[in-house]
Amino acid sequence: MIAISSDKKQKQVLGQVYLWTPDASLPLGGSIQKSIVSLSWLNGSFNLENHLSSPYAVIKNAGTINLPDEHSGSIIPTPLGDAQPDSEGNFIFEPFNGGGRMDKEALVDEFRRYKNIQAARFGEVNTFYHINKIASYIDELLNELGERPLPRLKVVVNAHPAIYTQNGKRDGCRGLKSGKCLPFQGGHYRSSSRNLPDTPEFHPISPDGEIHLGPGWRLTEFGALPEFAKCKYRCNASHNAGIIYHEYGHHVTRHTADFMANRFRAPHRQSNQKSDLDEAISDYWAATMLDCPHIWTWHRKHTRNEIHPRSLASIKTMTAFDSGSNADPHLNGTIYGAALWDMRNEFCEMYSDGSRKMDLIVLKSLILMGQLQDSEFNPTTTGARKCRSGFGTGRASLAEADKICYDGRHSEIITKCFSQRGIDSKNLKRSIPCRDLNAGHIPTINVPDRNIEKSVIHILKRDEHAIIPKTNEILSRQELETKLGTNKTGPFSLTVVGDIMLGSRMNKLLHKFGPEYPFYSVYPILRRSSIVLGNLEGPLAKITKKQERNYSYRVNPKNARILRRAGFNVVTMANNHILDCGRQGVLETFSALKKHGIRYIGAGENEENAHVPAILQAGKYKIGLLGYYWNRRTSARGSKPGSAIDTQEHVANDIHDLRPYVDRVVVTVHWGVPYERYPSEEDREKAHFAVDCGADIVIGHHPHVVQPFEMYKNRPIFYSIGNFAFGSGNSKAESIMLAIIFQETYTELTIFPAYIKNRDHRINYQPRIITGNAAFESINRLKKISGTSADFIYFENDTGKIISSQCQGEVK
Repeated sequence: MIAISSDKKQKQVLGQVYLWTPDASLPLGGSIQKSIVSLSWLNGSFNLENHLSSPYAVIKNAGTINLPDEHSGSIIPTPLGDAQPDSEGNFIFEPFNGGGRMDKEALVDEFRRYKNIQAARFGEVNTFYHINKIASYIDELLNELGERPLPRLKVVVNAHPAIYTQNGKRDGCRGLKSGKCLPFQGGHYRSSSRNLPDTPEFHPISPDGEIHLGPGWRLTEFGALPEFAKCKYRCNASHNAGIIYHEYGHHVTRHTADFMANRFRAPHRQSNQKSDLDEAISDYWAATMLDCPHIWTWHRKHTRNEIHPRSLASIKTMTAFDSGSNADPHLNGTIYGAALWDMRNEFCEMYSDGSRKMDLIVLKSLILMGQLQDSEFNPTTTGARKCRSGFGTGRASLAEADKICYDGRHSEIITKCFSQRGIDSKNLKRSIPCRDLNAGHIPTINVPDRNIEKSVIHILKRDEHAIIPKTNEILSRQELETKLGTNKTGPFSLTVVGDIMLGSRMNKLLHKFGPEYPFYSVYPILRRSSIVLGNLEGPLAKITKKQERNYSYRVNPKNARILRRAGFNVVTMANNHILDCGRQGVLETFSALKKHGIRYIGAGENEENAHVPAILQAGKYKIGLLGYYWNRRTSARGSKPGSAIDTQEHVANDIHDLRPYVDRVVVTVHWGVPYERYPSEEDREKAHFAVDCGADIVIGHHPHVVQPFEMYKNRPIFYSIGNFAFGSGNSKAESIMLAIIFQETYTELTIFPAYIKNRDHRINYQPRIITGNAAFESINRLKKISGTSADFIYFENDTGKIISSQCQGEVK
């Protein structure tokens, strides 16, 4: 019998999936039913793309099926493509006990082919439902913790089915005993630094990670799936919610704890390796979503007398831990995962919402582990991995997370649950003490008072109106991290900073300290942002020479990694320095940015490409970004590379073409006169025109100082947000960081006043957020120069705040 969920009447798009009902009285810990449910996560792109796509994930089918050629009689391997809705817009397919192996026989009869296709389509819908169920739940928890959403995920079903032959290689995993290519079961994939000759990829792999779910290669007569079907069932991973949840757990750990320290590696050199701690926590997420410790009962044997070895009801302790080089991280991970499950049971006895409280602590512990590294400014992949390894590190991070989330009131439970599993310092390798869990620690500023006084006098000679903060008003990374957490500031859809130039006088500091140095103290803001945008000045060029003219720059292309490590995923290149190394230097810069997965706007290989926007995901919203510079000298012309020019015709066409595909349009412009406090009338007209065309926010830079804010037709305009991390000895530069939260009916902006005067020895080419009276003066100055729009700015928690009421596409 098919159960129809109660929310069918409320939603339009329906799909058929497997649902799990936990029941501790049953040997399997629960049962499966086939149900028609609402696919409420289908986003606006469904109308355009017409497939299973949401803000959290997109489902792709990599399978093929052999079809007969009517004319020649030969067999044609034909791609299945992605599931399409029926005439009523619903996704209703039958599972047919997991389908069949499409590669086992060259050609099957029409009915069997129909069943195989239906089972594949059911797997797509089932995967879409369960991926979005866990993804939306994790998103809620991250938002509660003030953390940014996880990147949107691609999930491939029928991955590596062992049916393809390409370049003499058969897709799938080679069996160790038989030597045959076997279909893949399930895994979390990333672009790997190692070649995988036995599993060639037929689609580009996302550097953010993918989930690949194979069709399975064996039939099982044990588990909840065959129990429901009353027959043997194909071990099709896309039909198994336990596998789906587990693999999404790896996506969670990748972008929180980052056990393999992939943040320090280029996108094409990511590691797929999983640690025992990684497997343990992924098992925990599967169990908590099923509300059952028996995560493998969907297609594995599990009775009261024969508990599956991966069940979190296991009684295993550290005496069963295999420390050998060939140890299975899954089996080792069960020990830590079982301790987490013990904790969860204790929480559920104490609180009505105990499972959610426990999940918050686990997620917070992952975030804390992801901040551990072996060096503040120059961490290594190997060193960071060691810092984040070991069950002792996991236990310590849980205790620290409990202190942050619940004032440490569960310390006895943590001690009890982990000690009974033998997880303590006596039988473990060295772990990281709790006091080191804040990687935000920075050495105390130790600049002699006379040097500070001397540098301040120097600054005031050049800028008598400069706002000079006291030393205790300059926040360290740790202080900023604590402040953001205490005030529950974030997460942010978009953070925007001003001019960035990572060369010249900064080179000496980069060589001395390392690539994390420039953005180290503001990283707590950047890491809370889905999109981080900056104005990149100075070509990333090694081959092309710098042109001889005043204020011309050339930056080592390796420094692109600095941007990636700091979280920048897009930069604008539309500025007066784009041709500092000629047009060939523009192409070198593109290459360096692409290598590190950083998008660029406001520039292109030719005139047409210079106006191509970047579209990035921020939570459930798609954000379109455009960049412009007014000067024809640097503009892309015909087939020549260069910047995007801001003529009315270009701006109107660009925004018009972009608007249907995104929820918000952000326009950034390089304009104005250096060190002028107010924009020209021409620049004001340009900003208004962009809003009239459909821009939701306009942000300017180039004057090196902060210029007025204006609210025009309920759209924010910042004429200049000033400089940022810049390798010149500047005494007059000013800066604010804009952290933006896009909501359905309004936009919330947080203005962080930053101190960037490099001549001040306390800064030393490292932007810092300021607080106290210095912060108040900075925001108050912005208000004073903003005319009637000043009324929209209010001061809160040492920042400026603006709420802009607006709906998508409406300009009033």
